[in-house]
Amino acid sequence: MAAVLQVVAGVVFVFTLLSIVVTEINSLIARATGLRAKNLRKAVDQIIEDPIVRAKVYTHPLIQLVKADPIAPSQRLAPDEAVKIANSAIGKVDWIDPRTFVDVVLNTIKAEADQQLFGSLLNVIDAMPAGPERRGLRVMVNRIVTTGQGMKELRHSLQFVHDRRYRNALTEIVNQIDEDVSLLGLEPTNNIALMAGIKQIDSPNLRNALSTVMYSADSMEAARGNLETWFNTSMQSASAAYASRMKALSVVVALAFALVLNIDTVNIARSLWENPAQRQALSSELTYSVQSGDLQSQVDEASGADADEFRANQVDPANSIEDAVGTGAEIAHQLQDIQDLSLPLGWTFQNVANQPAALSNPNNLWNYFPDNNPDGWLRLVAGKFLGIAISVIAAAQGAPFWFGIVNRILRR
Repeated sequence: MAAVLQVVAGVVFVFTLLSIVVTEINSLIARATGLRAKNLRKAVDQIIEDPIVRAKVYTHPLIQLVKADPIAPSQRLAPDEAVKIANSAIGKVDWIDPRTFVDVVLNTIKAEADQQLFGSLLNVIDAMPAGPERRGLRVMVNRIVTTGQGMKELRHSLQFVHDRRYRNALTEIVNQIDEDVSLLGLEPTNNIALMAGIKQIDSPNLRNALSTVMYSADSMEAARGNLETWFNTSMQSASAAYASRMKALSVVVALAFALVLNIDTVNIARSLWENPAQRQALSSELTYSVQSGDLQSQVDEASGADADEFRANQVDPANSIEDAVGTGAEIAHQLQDIQDLSLPLGWTFQNVANQPAALSNPNNLWNYFPDNNPDGWLRLVAGKFLGIAISVIAAAQGAPFWFGIVNRILRR
């Protein structure tokens, strides 16, 4: 491999290892601070603005975004009480399955409307004598509740009910349902319970948003699809926001490590260029790490820890501690790998007033004081700033990026 390529490969190797360390540290910080859960909670807050709906969704056993007792979808809640529940301590959930979210939200919105619109109807049907007629009518009502379709068929079937008392009672209730739906400004066709539930939401923003999302849905299945698309779009925005935060965190963590370990790209490149033996040794180490699959394995583990998308992370405290210890061990291993490269890393502090040649050493903190090195301290500071800045920016790009470049260099 040519000298220039060896220098470039060596520097990129350092970038890769530093990126892995930064990613692992990010994972520890995100786990300790619950960044994913907080980001998810913020995203869902923006979707569900109504405090009553939010409290019921957040406490649902399938969601549990807050640490509070579950609330039945049809349970009445005062707004103040709902706000208090919705603002409870954040749970450990950092991912929600879109279909689960959709089912919970739809059930929460329409549960009370289902009871108001169809409760009396079901009571009359249940009072009918057992037989095919009662079973058929219950199936029709259940179909309306679950799919949003079938009101027309139910009205038509009522005229064939044998007992006039039940026929009249059921017809009167269906007429009342039509009147209630009309008072809400709705058409007595499909998804009437869902649309009635949406009309009863206090928050105008959520009410208007759901009305827009559900406008074109002619069945509950279509409504689920529309709501899932809306949720996924919101989660994509939340994922992008989380990725931006983690990128900013990567810069901070990389800066801390670059300063503490003195990972100066300019100094490392100069040292490799001036020392053929060191350059060759680092090239051999890089080749072995890639060919053995060790570097690939480390990059893959880091990439998994830094996935941009939300994932379930509900683990018990014992497993959390075990994972944190494992991540800490990986970080220590990566730092040791960087130290073992025998590169000009780390700082020294040595008085070299009587050694003019040593005043240009960028690793000696003593040289950076103006009184100690009046002619060269500014050049050292500028060079160090540039070298550290390159290392920080490079580490923030992520290990997969640099590993891909390493592979392309080795294939030459």
